[in-house]
Amino acid sequence: MRFSVVFMLGVLLLLTTNAAAEDELLSNRVAALEDSLQHSFFEKVDISGVIEVEAGYRSGFDDAKESDVDLTNVELGLEVELTSFASAFALAKWEEDGGEGVFIDEGGIVLGNLEESGFSISAGKLYVPFGVFETAMVSDPLTLELGETREGAVTVDVAGGGFYGSVYAFNSAVGDSEDDDMLDAYGLKAGYVFEGRVVTADLSLGYISNLTSSGGFSDYLDDEGIDLVDDYSAGVTASVVVSVADVTLIGEYLAALDNDYLATADDEPAAWNLEIDYSFAISGQPTVLAVAYQGTDEAAFLGLPELRVMAAMSYEIAPGLGVALEISHDEDYDQADGGTDESADAVICQLAVEF
Repeated sequence: MRFSVVFMLGVLLLLTTNAAAEDELLSNRVAALEDSLQHSFFEKVDISGVIEVEAGYRSGFDDAKESDVDLTNVELGLEVELTSFASAFALAKWEEDGGEGVFIDEGGIVLGNLEESGFSISAGKLYVPFGVFETAMVSDPLTLELGETREGAVTVDVAGGGFYGSVYAFNSAVGDSEDDDMLDAYGLKAGYVFEGRVVTADLSLGYISNLTSSGGFSDYLDDEGIDLVDDYSAGVTASVVVSVADVTLIGEYLAALDNDYLATADDEPAAWNLEIDYSFAISGQPTVLAVAYQGTDEAAFLGLPELRVMAAMSYEIAPGLGVALEISHDEDYDQADGGTDESADAVICQLAVEF
C-alpha cells in the first residue's frame, strides 16, 4: 500500500514537471517569436515626426497688427527599407494655415541606393529637386516661396566622385490647354560637393521647364481663378553653400526665364537669399546665430516683398527639443510696381520637437 502511494505521487510529480517544462518551452518559443517579429519590424521601419508651436507678433503692410500662440505644424513620417535597394516613404502633415486638414505631403517608392551604388529612381508625390532652400531661419526663404514644386513625379538621381545630378519629369497641375493631362514637364539638376578638413562646399545649378507649377505661382493662379496658363514658363536656379569651420555661407538665386504664362503678364519674377550662420555651444548645447538678406524682383503680383532682412537664434535644449527666436523686417514694392510702398515686421518664437 505504501509502495502504491509513493508510486502514484512519483507519477504525478513527473507529469507536473513535464507539463511545467512544456509550458515554459512554449512560453519561450512565443517570446522568441514576438521578439523576432518586433526586431524584424523595427529593423525595416523608421518612424519620425515634428511638432511645432509658435508664438508670434506681426504688423502687415496695411498696418494691421496681430499676435498669437498656437500649434502650427505636425508631421509624421514613415520610411520602410524592404531591402538595401528598395524602400518606401510617406509623410503625413498638418499645418495651421494649410487649409487642407491632414494630408499626405509626400510619399513614394525608391529603387536603388544613391549612397551605395550612386544611382536611384524615385516615383510618387515628390518635391522635385529644383532649388536648395537651405536656411537656419524659422521662416522659409523667399526662394522657396517662389520656386518650391510638389507634384506626382519620377526622379532619377546619380552621384559619384563628389558630383551629383537629377533628371525628373512630372504632370503639372497647371496646364496650358483643356486636354493637357500629359507627363510633359521636366527638369534637371547638377552639382558638386567638396569636403575638406576645414572647408566644405556644395555648388548646384537647376532648370525646370514649368515654373508655373510651383507653389508660389499655383497659389496666385488659384486666387485669381485662372485654370489654364497661356504657356509654360521655365525657371533656373543656382546655389552655393560653403562652410568654413563654424561659419556657413548660403547664397541662392531663382528666376523665371520668361513671362509667357499669361498673355497679359509683363513680370518675370526672381528671388534670392544671402545668409550667414554661426554655430557654437552654450552650456554644451548646439546653438546657431543667423542673419539673412533676401529679396525679389517683379514678384509683387505673387504677394512677395521686395526686400526682407532677418536675424534668428536657435538653441537645442535637449536632443530633439529646440527653441528658436526670429525677427524680420519686410519692405514692399512701390505702388507703381504693384506694391503698397509700406513696411512690415514680425517676431516669432518657436518651440519644436523632432523624433
